Amino acid sequence: MKLQEIFDAASVHLMGMDGPSLDMDGDACVYRGYNDDCEFNGQMCAVGLFIKDEHYSADFEGQGITGSQSVADAVAASWEQEHLTEDQLRLLSDLQDAHDDSSRGISEDDLSSWSRDVVAALDDVATKFHLRFDPKGASA
Repeated sequence: MKLQEIFDAASVHLMGMDGPSLDMDGDACVYRGYNDDCEFNGQMCAVGLFIKDEHYSADFEGQGITGSQSVADAVAASWEQEHLTEDQLRLLSDLQDAHDDSSRGISEDDLSSWSRDVVAALDDVATKFHLRFDPKGASA
């Protein structure tokens, strides 16, 4: 998958979310979000978006993509690649950070700050990787 395609998909996904993908306690970012009844609530972080259900494991939670070969392998398998390229891994790590850093200390009462912060973080990622980013176009 090309870097611009990864970034575009993650941007549209993150900007379309009402808030971050958090654990049931609301205090940790997760690849897959669950509600109080332990049912998947549809929320996924920027990396979780790229892990197909058949490659996902709850064991991934709490591990960053650069710190877990199994998470990186799950994304690669989901993309039908043998492994991620170094550039793909760096971009996914930065997208994960954009989600996670924007989510720190967020309260349900102030989700508008998350939307603003995630757009700013995505803009920084786009700049770093020389990618196109149009927040208005991405959310459409």
